Amino acid sequence: MKLIDRYLFTGLMVPLFYCLSAFIMIFIIFDLFSHLSDFIEAGTPFLQIFRYYLYLIPSFIIYVVPISLLLAVLYSLSQLTRNNEITAIRACGVSLYRLMVPYIIVGFFASGAVWVMNESFAPRSAYWTEQFIRGEQHRDDDSAFIARNLAYRNPRENRNWFIGEFDTRTYDMRHIEVTELREDGTDKIKYTAPKGQWLDGRWWFTGVQIQKFDPQGNPLLPETSPHRTMTEFSETPREFVNVTKDPEFLSSRELLEFLDVHQDMSPDAVARIRVDLHYRLAMPWTCLIVTLLGLPIGSHTGRRGALLGVALALTLFFSYYVFINFGLALGKNQTLPPWLAAWFPNILFLGIGLVELYRLR
Repeated sequence: MKLIDRYLFTGLMVPLFYCLSAFIMIFIIFDLFSHLSDFIEAGTPFLQIFRYYLYLIPSFIIYVVPISLLLAVLYSLSQLTRNNEITAIRACGVSLYRLMVPYIIVGFFASGAVWVMNESFAPRSAYWTEQFIRGEQHRDDDSAFIARNLAYRNPRENRNWFIGEFDTRTYDMRHIEVTELREDGTDKIKYTAPKGQWLDGRWWFTGVQIQKFDPQGNPLLPETSPHRTMTEFSETPREFVNVTKDPEFLSSRELLEFLDVHQDMSPDAVARIRVDLHYRLAMPWTCLIVTLLGLPIGSHTGRRGALLGVALALTLFFSYYVFINFGLALGKNQTLPPWLAAWFPNILFLGIGLVELYRLR
């Protein structure tokens, strides 16, 4: 890394750190005021509250990284312009476009980091915090965590599950019926049990009855067992929990699995899920796009003061999110194809950013 790149990188990362820290603190304080009464009434220990906010940070940081990056880019460029450093660097033969390379690299890696968080622990953290708050609000009511009449289809092994009651915390099941099908769609084996538990990485059924069928669909002699380890089942609790989650708590891979399992959904429901899927894929690139938008704004307004640049950038940034929400609404109403509804704001503002960069002199 050249000395000038290291200098520009440091000048960007310091305000980015402060912006991220400020937004995190503001969000935590706002959330604490919202849920403080729940913690007090439930007598939540301090360490549990600390853990809650530790899990909460990944669930919202993916939304504050873009605005923090935009403000950091504007501040960095305003400082360089105010001290005439950009003029001095360009006088040494370094082009304006070359100066922007470190910023674009940071924007690209920020998009990659947000994508990784969005596909791994951020949705799970958001779900955990939502369950935690629900638990504090319904400390004496376990029914808030019971999913009823849960249906799940495993297309890999051609197996259908129906669970009367499923505890999303302990993974205990009641009133279970599992049907394994042949390739032609006829029943092969049916398992029924009043109770099931997840122990040592396996499902254990109590009072299980196994009913096999011949190729003509005729039932054979049933088998019963008071306790049985269901080694033939590859399904894990995560697959059943994902069925109970709202799409906002699922990664793009899990949304694809959700669509595969729920093939009997209405076209309206499928459209909504597909819009959420494409939005999951499009959202991380906001970091790179706002960087490309901030570079020309910061270069043009640096001499007029940072306040003007921040005002213009924030206006453009919030306009960007208005377009996103407008596009998502059109996609979920099936006015636009799901991919276009989610990606159109990115395409539009990426084009604006590239045009403004091209016009720089």
